[in-house]
Amino acid sequence: MNNETWLTVLQREIDKPGKSQNKVAKELGVSSSKLSQALRGVYPGSIEDLKVKVEGKYMARTVTCPIKGEIPIDECSANQERPFSSANRERVRLYKACRAGCSYSKLDVTAKSRSIDVKVITDDVYHIDNQIAFLRRTAKGNSLRLNELLEAELTKLASKYNQLLWSKKYSRSEK
Repeated sequence: MNNETWLTVLQREIDKPGKSQNKVAKELGVSSSKLSQALRGVYPGSIEDLKVKVEGKYMARTVTCPIKGEIPIDECSANQERPFSSANRERVRLYKACRAGCSYSKLDVTAKSRSIDVKVITDDVYHIDNQIAFLRRTAKGNSLRLNELLEAELTKLASKYNQLLWSKKYSRSEK
């Protein structure tokens, strides 16, 4: 990705036609005054949460969650903040994983949890067999859900492919 700061990306999002500070603040789930003060560099508190939300929502920064696979960084942060709920199994697994030494978690490891190894693939090769297997496990035998997941994966791949084409096209024109 390029070297833009999250504040630059945030300001560009606000400057888009039909957008405003209030609309972007609502999208990010923060107050418009916090957003305004952060942009002016005068917010008295921590703006780390705002940074994570901008990176996840507008900069497409992702992490590999041991439970959900590749997710936006802001979703990872939101999962860490959720209180325990036994309402569904995934929430229980996320709660435990976030407190069991996940390398992306900012929470302290609790005594009752065990460490979970997070497999991070460092190469840029797309492993289709692994991804299809993951999508099938996630769908849990529901063919409609599998179709939705495959459609989302195809959309994500098309977006990455278009980004590669765009960067290749414009890197040649600069030479």
